[in-house]
Amino acid sequence: MQAHGSFHLWVDNQVLLGRISGAWNEEEGWLYFKKIKEITKPIIHKPWAMILYLNDWELTTPETEQASRALVNWTWQHKLARVAEVYDASIVKQLQIDRLVKEGPSGFKRRQFSNEKEAFAWLDSQGYPLELRQLINRVPND
Repeated sequence: MQAHGSFHLWVDNQVLLGRISGAWNEEEGWLYFKKIKEITKPIIHKPWAMILYLNDWELTTPETEQASRALVNWTWQHKLARVAEVYDASIVKQLQIDRLVKEGPSGFKRRQFSNEKEAFAWLDSQGYPLELRQLINRVPND
């Protein structure tokens, strides 16, 4: 089956940045997991953070849950310490994310923001500064 949905990922200092869009199926979930494992190789030797722009994400199919759970567990095993989620208030998105993420390991923190400026400021305050503080309007280079 063909993957549905899309993502753009890049790393800045100890932070993985991503823009997620579309309605995801299982194939896209596994592609995303594979790409995260590849792109984070230089940063997983010490605690790292993730910031995700999710306004264009149209959720996932139930079949995607296995890939999502595998990804969450892998990131926790590889020192993910902070996650900033950027999206306009949406109870449906929040419930789907909360169902997958539940609780993290000791010291793990996750927050939702309505704009990227607040999310970048929070990551900075948590010890994860970025060189290029641009998520929404960044032109992908991948």
